[in-house]
Amino acid sequence: MTEYDDLSDLYDFEYDHDYDLPFWIALAEREGGPVVEWGAGTGRLAVPLADSGHEVTAVEVSESMVEGGKKKGNAVEWTRGDMRHASLGRDHGMAICAFNSFLCLLSVDDALAFLRNARRHLVPGGLLGIEVSAFSPDELSDPPGGPTLRHDFTRQRPDGAKLERFSISRYDPASQLLHMRLFYELYRGSGILENKRAHDLTIRVVGRGELELMLRLAGFEVEAVYGGVEGEPFDAGSDHLIVLARPV
Repeated sequence: MTEYDDLSDLYDFEYDHDYDLPFWIALAEREGGPVVEWGAGTGRLAVPLADSGHEVTAVEVSESMVEGGKKKGNAVEWTRGDMRHASLGRDHGMAICAFNSFLCLLSVDDALAFLRNARRHLVPGGLLGIEVSAFSPDELSDPPGGPTLRHDFTRQRPDGAKLERFSISRYDPASQLLHMRLFYELYRGSGILENKRAHDLTIRVVGRGELELMLRLAGFEVEAVYGGVEGEPFDAGSDHLIVLARPV
């Protein structure tokens, strides 16, 4: 759960998107009450949610991620802890576990422990929103000859700095674990290579049926399932799986 520590300095550079923010802000405005984000990283969602007027608690297991989030201001209440059993001492009207934080739970027991903990921190009738990647069979199958190195993306900052990421991955259908080795190249604005590193990361792939079943076992009732942040239906071509659920 702490394997993101070594990437905290690149997190905001690597994940600079905000297309999903209106979706979560709209839900928070509808639900009312305090919001908790489980697996908050450096606050990509938590900070804008707080800036928009919501009372936000951000839970993150990585100390370096928490420190990075705190540097963005005092609007968010940060808690360093494991989302499977962190105790916050209060209930919330809405809980968010977005951007594949749920996939960092590498077993069914871990996932159920988190869901039960999230339920304990919701007011009666509160809302839990989970968003994960929806992997296609092609994305999880090895090409002929075995896994190959691929270029994932290029990120460019206004100061000219550039981040390149490459990866090689292998999926184990028996365990549902996707093992990835990520390669980063960070360039200064002048084009000089400043930093180069490799990082191993493992996530557990979860589909719609399993996620809905785990939610029911943890005491939730599924309210809605979407295939993206525009509220589109979830289908075989969806890149995202978003499930909203409430405690029974």
